[in-house]
Amino acid sequence: MQIDPETGKHYTKKQGLPKEIKNRLEGYIKFALKLYNKEIAFGETTAQRSVNKTLIIPKLFAKVKNGFTEFMSCNRRDQEKLKLAKNEIRKLLKQDDPDVPIEPIAPFGVTIRTIAYGFNTWHKHFNPRQLIVAIKLVKLIREAGKIIEKETKSIEYAEAVVTYLAISLANYIRHNSIVTSVEPTRKFVAHTLALRRPTITWNWVDINPTIDVIGSWTKSLEHTSAGLKYLVASVKIFSDQKVKVLKDDATLLNSIINKNFNLIITDPPYYDDVQYAEISDFYYVWLKRALSDVAERRLVPRFLPEAFFERIGEDWVEVSTQWEKYALSEVSLNPPRLGTNATKEDGVAHFQNLLNSSFTTMASRLKEKGLLVTYYAHTSPEAWKALLKAGWESAGFRVTNAFPLATESAQSVVSRGKLSMDTSILVVWRKIASDGVADASKLYDEMVEAAAERARELINAGWIGRDLVIGTLAAALSVATKYREVRVMGRVNTDTLVEKYVYPAAYLGLVRAYARKAELRDGVKSPEAMFYLLVKVTLPGAKMKTLESTDIRILSIGTSMDVREAVNNRILLPGREGGGARVAKAKTMVLAEPASASRNAVAELLTLRDVGIESPNIRCSVDMLHLLEYYALAYSRREFARLAEELKSKYPTFFDEAFSMARIFSRVLPKSDPEMHLCRRMLEEEERF
Repeated sequence: MQIDPETGKHYTKKQGLPKEIKNRLEGYIKFALKLYNKEIAFGETTAQRSVNKTLIIPKLFAKVKNGFTEFMSCNRRDQEKLKLAKNEIRKLLKQDDPDVPIEPIAPFGVTIRTIAYGFNTWHKHFNPRQLIVAIKLVKLIREAGKIIEKETKSIEYAEAVVTYLAISLANYIRHNSIVTSVEPTRKFVAHTLALRRPTITWNWVDINPTIDVIGSWTKSLEHTSAGLKYLVASVKIFSDQKVKVLKDDATLLNSIINKNFNLIITDPPYYDDVQYAEISDFYYVWLKRALSDVAERRLVPRFLPEAFFERIGEDWVEVSTQWEKYALSEVSLNPPRLGTNATKEDGVAHFQNLLNSSFTTMASRLKEKGLLVTYYAHTSPEAWKALLKAGWESAGFRVTNAFPLATESAQSVVSRGKLSMDTSILVVWRKIASDGVADASKLYDEMVEAAAERARELINAGWIGRDLVIGTLAAALSVATKYREVRVMGRVNTDTLVEKYVYPAAYLGLVRAYARKAELRDGVKSPEAMFYLLVKVTLPGAKMKTLESTDIRILSIGTSMDVREAVNNRILLPGREGGGARVAKAKTMVLAEPASASRNAVAELLTLRDVGIESPNIRCSVDMLHLLEYYALAYSRREFARLAEELKSKYPTFFDEAFSMARIFSRVLPKSDPEMHLCRRMLEEEERF
């Protein structure tokens, strides 16, 4: 349903409408929300009244009672309560009450999508009842701080208590906005930032603040108390010293300028992540109010003033939002921050410069034999290029070790059939001791062997999926950065090092590790065979092996497989719906493999892949493997031997590589994979002839 904002007319179809009307049409729900926020946003002046001159008022559709099983329609009394709360908010706005968070949302980018619906300030993300409760809690927290200070004569103690109450408030408001959603678990509510940014939802939850459920004020206090007890106990176990929490800029570290450390641990950002300066304002505007005082209808400093105010001369000036004050200093990618004409390339350069500065600064604060430990959980080459440019190229660190911290369960990966990743890679850095130079080709061989050894360890430990891939990649990185410079007919830059050496070495090492489990020396070498083998072994047992665009790209880089060739040769098939198959998302591909160990299933695969049976079209060793699997099922021992000899004489390289894959698959694939049984049958026939 769409509406013409000028006339108020509704349309179900655009077909046949004049162009000027088509251009004006808006989705009805989106229009209604925008109009509501423009007309009656708790006291703002009316800008437009088009739909029968009436206000658009959001209705409370249902109440849930008795263990979430009984639904009751809302009556006039319920709506009157909502109206009373709205009138109270109007009064507060008219009085310029500083506890209403009217700060603006960042107008650029797509970080906060609710702005398209008219939610251009933070207070619009709450219904009147939610907003009234949150504001009341702010005032009570502020009053509690004054009482505590008066009774204890300690502003430090009062600051500590109010800080923890403010943390409880932050947890409460994230579960009590109109951009939460119902979660069909015991948790019941998915909080405001569950999707990593405020997003319009149609099933948001309104929680009674005093009941004992996740997201209520009562439960938020319990969670804060439990978290505090855990932190205190943990710190006591590892250290008797005091812990200091400092607010600083990672590119400067001015608060520790005269200190050097043995160990620095950090979690560097990747520029494709969400923009935290803009998003965390959702919390910032409430924390600022809870930890500040009010004088002359404006916020004034009280607790932790340096977080919410800027000192200019003798005065403190309020920081309205983080995006306005700090966005340009945040190490992330958001080109509109740089201006309306900024390109993505401008944003990437800005991000890389800030990341480089942060690593260089950390190097200056680290003792000569100190360690820098970074957590990293990214798979794309761009992410690792950015990290190496900052740590190795700019700051002069080398990777001395890198290993996965934790892994997703094999059952989880197999059930989804995707290269999921739930691992943080711990990258351990030291300052490079010398300005040594390494030959790229020799370094490559060393990377392959290091990757093969690490892959062997991880495979034996049960690692699969992206966790296995990135864990192997980390070993190659450790070798790649041993020297200050890598050369081959000139210096090798970081981009080339990652794409032409690190990724290929990691994947070749992974293949070798599996080959050695099958008692083969090297395994397979062609791009098609490496690609097919790696997908099979990193997703063992999954009925449908689904690859997202990122996975396909890193596999293609590491194996030198042309993705277009993989599609043309039908090694990869488009993600599809129907036919009883699991639904694959858009921009995904599915590996073409035998659906079962039956003759008909393999014949269907050969037809689907345009290989054929009578006059086979052999383009690569994967075609050869599937054809030999069919021959082993369909023909007698003598006929299989004759056909196999013909294929070997015509395609000796494809033939040998197909049998290498079969030997690996027969040893490493689980019994649930049909191809394990097909390969064993094929090898039995080979032994006989």
